[in-house]
Amino acid sequence: MKSQKLPLLLATIFCILFVTTYLYNVNLIKQLQRLQKIAKAYELYVSDSKDFSKYIEDNNLKELTYLVEKQIKSQVRTKIDMAKLAFRSGNYAETVDLLREIKDIENPWLDEVYFYLGSALYKIGESESAKFYLSSFLDNFKYSIYRKEALVMLHKISDGDLKEKVEEILNKMEKSKE
Repeated sequence: MKSQKLPLLLATIFCILFVTTYLYNVNLIKQLQRLQKIAKAYELYVSDSKDFSKYIEDNNLKELTYLVEKQIKSQVRTKIDMAKLAFRSGNYAETVDLLREIKDIENPWLDEVYFYLGSALYKIGESESAKFYLSSFLDNFKYSIYRKEALVMLHKISDGDLKEKVEEILNKMEKSKE
């Protein structure tokens, strides 16, 4: 009887070890596949691929979502810099096109976007649109470094109540300097 139990005991131990090893390897394979997806995501991020955010979402890589925001900010900053370069070289239509693409994307440089968009629109003769963006700029970005320049430009192209409001703000700014 004892001799019959030994092979059964050994077979049971072998089965337990086999199942444990198998489950461990399955878990390792899943981890390896996830790490491969993460590596692929980093490759897409570094190459500044447009597929990056979709890849993150499709593969449920929640730990990398901060990189999506970072990539968007980087792309926005690049477009702002390109728009400023176009503005300085007198290519106002290109400036408008670039800034209209990013004007609705939340970013820390929206004051710059609205100011240059309003300025470029003014330069190409779209004064009503320029008034809109410069007025929005003044209402939303009270402490921007572009404020005085925007006020002066808005003063040139506005009339009526808006012009009076701009004059009042400019006068207050002059008095506060003294």
